[in-house]
Amino acid sequence: MPEDFEIKRKVLIKYNGKSKNPVIPEGVKKIAPDAFANADIETVSIPETVTEICENAFIGSYLREVKVPKSVLHMGEGAFALCEHLRSFTVLNGKMTFGTKGINSVFCANKRLSEVNLPEDMPRATGFLSGAGKLKSVELLPTETEIKPMAFYACASLCEVIIPEGVTKIGAGAFMDCVSLRKIVLPESVSEIEDRAFENCFRLRTVVFSENLKKIGSGAFNDCDSLGARTIAKVEKISDNAFCGKEWD
Repeated sequence: MPEDFEIKRKVLIKYNGKSKNPVIPEGVKKIAPDAFANADIETVSIPETVTEICENAFIGSYLREVKVPKSVLHMGEGAFALCEHLRSFTVLNGKMTFGTKGINSVFCANKRLSEVNLPEDMPRATGFLSGAGKLKSVELLPTETEIKPMAFYACASLCEVIIPEGVTKIGAGAFMDCVSLRKIVLPESVSEIEDRAFENCFRLRTVVFSENLKKIGSGAFNDCDSLGARTIAKVEKISDNAFCGKEWD
């Protein structure tokens, strides 16, 4: 009901209703920070008039599933963080931008999120999927050239990542705490692995390195206890603690 929503100048400031399945009124253009924070809701209907979902808009809510309409152009940091019951998330606009500050991503600490439906043209390695705890596999687009820092941080169920030729850099902390990851094949285009990129991937057993790899950053494979020692191609710079004390040539 309209009276359930506090709306000012087409900005939804706060949801005060009791329905577990609220329908946001047509005409709302922005969902403000904390508008649905800790709300006891299971679904939410977002109208096509909404163009922005601000930071922490739904933080800590009891949402089970979300569908973001094509009209949404930007999503802020932690917009759906700490939504521990969230299982399904759908985005319709492949050009949507979003804010992320390290581990404070859109989905931070969503341990049950297993189904993320993205448009075919939406890049996968930008950080949007960070924190999707039950996500099992990801295939990057052929057009992607970099795996951004913290891109798949804490995707604890992630066991398969297909990285296409053309990707040149694995960003800092990109796969940190991906504890189900067992094998990574890096295409020949990869020249740099940044700091802590695979830290705490303790089930990681196999890494197929690029022949063109030039730099491996500090702690890149820290706490990768299952990773066996081997010889890799000549690398211009390997940080002293890149492999956490293992013997690597």
